[in-house]
Amino acid sequence: MLLVSYQFGLFLLLLTAVYYLIPKRGQWVLLLAASYLFYLCGGPVYVLYPMITTGTTWFLARKIGQMTARAKQYVKEQNFDRAQRKAYNQTVKKRERRLLISGLLLNFGILAVLKYMNFMLQNVNGLLSILGVPGELEYVGWLLPLGISYYTFQSMGYLIDVYNGKYEPERNLFRFALFVSFFPQLIAGPITRFDQIKQELFAEHRFDARQIKLGAERMLWGYFKKLVIADRLGPAVTVIISSPAEYNGIYALLGMIGYTVWMYADFAGGIDIVIGAAQLLGIKLPENFDRPFLSASLAEFWRRWHMTLMQWLREYIFFPVSTSRFSKKVSLLADKALGKKAGQKAPVYVANLTVWFVAGIWHGASWNFIAWGMANCVVMLISAELAGTYRKYRKRFAFTGTKGYHCFEVVRTFFLFCCLEMFEYYPFFTVFAMVGNIFTACRPSQLFDGRMALLGLGSADWCLLLLSTAVMALGGIFCGKTGFREKLDQKPLWVQYTAVFGLFLVVLITGVYGYGYDASQFIYNQF
Repeated sequence: MLLVSYQFGLFLLLLTAVYYLIPKRGQWVLLLAASYLFYLCGGPVYVLYPMITTGTTWFLARKIGQMTARAKQYVKEQNFDRAQRKAYNQTVKKRERRLLISGLLLNFGILAVLKYMNFMLQNVNGLLSILGVPGELEYVGWLLPLGISYYTFQSMGYLIDVYNGKYEPERNLFRFALFVSFFPQLIAGPITRFDQIKQELFAEHRFDARQIKLGAERMLWGYFKKLVIADRLGPAVTVIISSPAEYNGIYALLGMIGYTVWMYADFAGGIDIVIGAAQLLGIKLPENFDRPFLSASLAEFWRRWHMTLMQWLREYIFFPVSTSRFSKKVSLLADKALGKKAGQKAPVYVANLTVWFVAGIWHGASWNFIAWGMANCVVMLISAELAGTYRKYRKRFAFTGTKGYHCFEVVRTFFLFCCLEMFEYYPFFTVFAMVGNIFTACRPSQLFDGRMALLGLGSADWCLLLLSTAVMALGGIFCGKTGFREKLDQKPLWVQYTAVFGLFLVVLITGVYGYGYDASQFIYNQF
């Protein structure tokens, strides 16, 4: 069931109506049933995998919680000295760690097999071909469950939190099942933590007309991004990036910018729909974007883009890896070989490389995404190394504190991000060739050589794209962190209804959909 479908609209409308009519204590039960019904629409087999993740994670977390509680009680009853208490707690922690590792191996193993098996087979076949071994391994045709990366990361974060004692495990299996399978999040995230979302999911929600209005407006804003911008721009961008030999020069620049706008409008639009749908039900999900294209550096950009994923990677990969025994060993080796300063930085380097490798492979099972992750890592590590020089530069030249220079930094970061995105769709060496081609063979006259007509967009489409992209950008710039809806909510009623009805007409009239149209999947659905 696509977010961009009449079925989803009817599903959400009926669910919202029933949700506020039934006794409040049964609301979370209805959400659980609706979430599994949503998943079943994709086929019965899709439900099997999240059920396995739910059951195993809940069971292991409960076992870890019980072991921790029994250990605390046992220590209280015994007259242990400090050394005995430490030794006993270490023994218990080792047992808990076995349960944690078994849960991680099982669930990340399912994710690896379903999502990355063909990628691994492709590389094995390539290696066999190089070695001259005849034949090749057959590829598998397993179905990839919707949102498997999202619910796997979310569930494993919960298991790690319980192991680390951040909160008590959930006793009710069905409540935990709702945390794993809450249907809006299955599609595009955001990735949440159990202690952050449990109150929202299980609280009793009363009908609130203002929240309903704000949720509907947020969804409408998301449909504007998706249907008016992303689905109109996507086919044209696909033509450009699929033929680097034919579409080079200014078309490479156009494709580079277009791909970024397309991806943002699609992903952010999906998040708007998801957050708005949850708000209709009185549930507040965390934000996933904070005006990323206003960032003055790549590091700042990644604090504003796909925020919940980056927070997950930072908390569950960066910090554990940077303090691991392996990082400490690397630090000692670097200290001996390159000096104390290198030894101090080594754990950070190891952790960053690990984080960006995971970020790359999470986005897609291909070397393109691994190269994209490593490219981001290299740029950010170089930026960190040059941070001291950059601070001296800013102190020396006063103009670096002006608004004009800040605008330059924002534009520079935008184009740097666009360049790095090229690793997602071009072969590795083609990226450098295309970037060079942009600087050496980029001529405006190329736009009138006939290739533009082959992109499938007319002059009216281009005008609409430019106008709607400007509206999307200006809405983010001028509304600030409060958002478009909150700003609009402060205006007189006639202004509110005029703006909302106008946006509705724009989506209805200019959105890319209609009879015979097969609504495109959101880009991040595959994750």
